[in-house]
Amino acid sequence: MKHLISTLILIVCGMFYTQVALCDTIPTKGKWSIEDFRSIIPAPPTASIEGKVLTVNFVNPLTDLTVKVTDNKTGKVVYEECISVSAPQSKSVILNAENGDYTLSFTHELGYLTGEFAIK
Repeated sequence: MKHLISTLILIVCGMFYTQVALCDTIPTKGKWSIEDFRSIIPAPPTASIEGKVLTVNFVNPLTDLTVKVTDNKTGKVVYEECISVSAPQSKSVILNAENGDYTLSFTHELGYLTGEFAIK
């Protein structure tokens, strides 16, 4: 039984490691917190891109986060979704987008974050 549990832990850690090691993290900037918010402020989400796969990582539960990806050349929105998560997790989506430069934006009642990335 211990051997099975150890094997499962190694597999899960290996999957996480390859996801982190092979992806490009999308740096974001903006404002994330409200001074009048009276409870613990959840950590902001992070994102990474691998090919056309966008992964949004949540460290804390978060409700009503709008994720939008816009083509920098045309201004066309290629992806937009309102996401809620009840536990730390990652959500991956395949973007229907051509090679080029894009802007990622997170919008929430706690603030907004934006970042730029390229699909090659």
